[in-house]
Amino acid sequence: MSENNDDIGGSGYSLEDLSAYLDRGRIPRIPAVERNAECQAILASMERMGRLSREIVEEQATEPLSESWYDSIMREVMREFRAGRDIPLARADDGTELVVTEGALYELIRAVGDGIDGLLVGRVRLDQPEPDAPLDVRVSVSVRFGRAMNIAVDEMRNGIRAAIERHGDLRVGRVDVTVGDVHLDEGEHS
Repeated sequence: MSENNDDIGGSGYSLEDLSAYLDRGRIPRIPAVERNAECQAILASMERMGRLSREIVEEQATEPLSESWYDSIMREVMREFRAGRDIPLARADDGTELVVTEGALYELIRAVGDGIDGLLVGRVRLDQPEPDAPLDVRVSVSVRFGRAMNIAVDEMRNGIRAAIERHGDLRVGRVDVTVGDVHLDEGEHS
């Protein structure tokens, strides 16, 4: 366990520790990490990033990936998966409130994107100006060359709305999905 103050989700482990744990194939098993939702979300993102990095390296084998590219992506992942503020999901008659963290919603939205063919999720932004206001979601995505953008965007928008509403009384307002890039599939060349 690291002496770093970069404690993820109260687990006592840093981003460096989680990266090393993933590199070891999650062996030996660390229960504090495996039971921690924030650690699990970051590990899932790291696995996605690893797959994406390997695909890019294979596609552009003559041009090495810049460390700054990878570092910027990992900074975004860390920013998103900090627990962040609590967002109310449901309230009981006795005043008990069920909440979800921003980080959990980021992971939920990224999981929706993972399930859509030809789509990669970039930045995710959540905005809820007041506690009882609807949650607005803004997402930038990359769509595979040749995939109908409007269909991919509609699938993402509808998937986000359904996934968030399925998890409680949280009302979803605007869901803006912006295509910021087009990418090639593995093995294709420009």
